[in-house]
Amino acid sequence: MSSLLSAVNEALSDIMSSAVSVSLETDFNEDLDLDSVLFVQFLLTLEEKVPGLMFEPDQIDQDAFTTVGKLISWIEQHVQLENSYA
Repeated sequence: MSSLLSAVNEALSDIMSSAVSVSLETDFNEDLDLDSVLFVQFLLTLEEKVPGLMFEPDQIDQDAFTTVGKLISWIEQHVQLENSYA
């Protein structure tokens, strides 16, 4: 499992108060039923877990990040991360 996928699992588990295991195909809406408030909480928690990750308010778009894989791809393309997460 990639470091980013592990961080996503940890962040989701934190905000959902239960262990969560996701794959790249996991859909935030359909599979996890994350509403917009929980989605923002998830992204903020993910920022804490991934050094170098910071979302700007205009980048927080649940419609663009429909799956875990799309979110991880965006992070890999747009964010300069420390080597352990690249």
